[in-house]
Amino acid sequence: MIAWNSKVLGKPEDCILKLLDLTTELPLEAVLQDTHAGTHIEAPAYLIPNGKKLDQFALDSFMVQAVLLDLTSKKAGQPIDDEDLEGAEESAGLALREGEAVVLHTGWGDSAGTTAIGSHGYLSENGAEFLEFKRPSMVATDAPSLDAQDDKALRAHSTLMRAEILVLENLRNLDKVQESRFRLVAFPLRVNGPISPVRAVAVVEG
Repeated sequence: MIAWNSKVLGKPEDCILKLLDLTTELPLEAVLQDTHAGTHIEAPAYLIPNGKKLDQFALDSFMVQAVLLDLTSKKAGQPIDDEDLEGAEESAGLALREGEAVVLHTGWGDSAGTTAIGSHGYLSENGAEFLEFKRPSMVATDAPSLDAQDDKALRAHSTLMRAEILVLENLRNLDKVQESRFRLVAFPLRVNGPISPVRAVAVVEG
């Protein structure tokens, strides 16, 4: 399990604790997980004081039309700026509509486990401002973070979250999605907090 900037690195089964209910002697399990481990979603409250938490978003906020932008031509560790995003829209023959999710396919998730954390393509502040202007409901990526590893200010996150845009990270299998526009389903746990693991699914017509 890959966790952004933490020590929880290993396989998912490494995070499962074996327990025993002493009243019934039935085996139990408890999951110990970094909130940034695996595919996860982040609400504005993660960085914005008094920002919305996940349970303050309507359920349909996590089941939205999405646009897939192919940015795999960018080299590892390079920023993704407004020109890259515009070019990816033109290549796909579509434009991001207000309220849709935008999914950034950097290629990092295709080789997760063999590619070093920190070498992912990341959204520049300029790129985040471009997306914020387009008013998506969610910005998603197959990278472990939208920001560069050394960006302690998390400028891309902050730009989007100030506009109440959800962030979804650490997606997998984007190379298997053959359509540029599809329905994205990424339900979080019902938690009164800013971050939750999700099981993200692309629903493709036909």
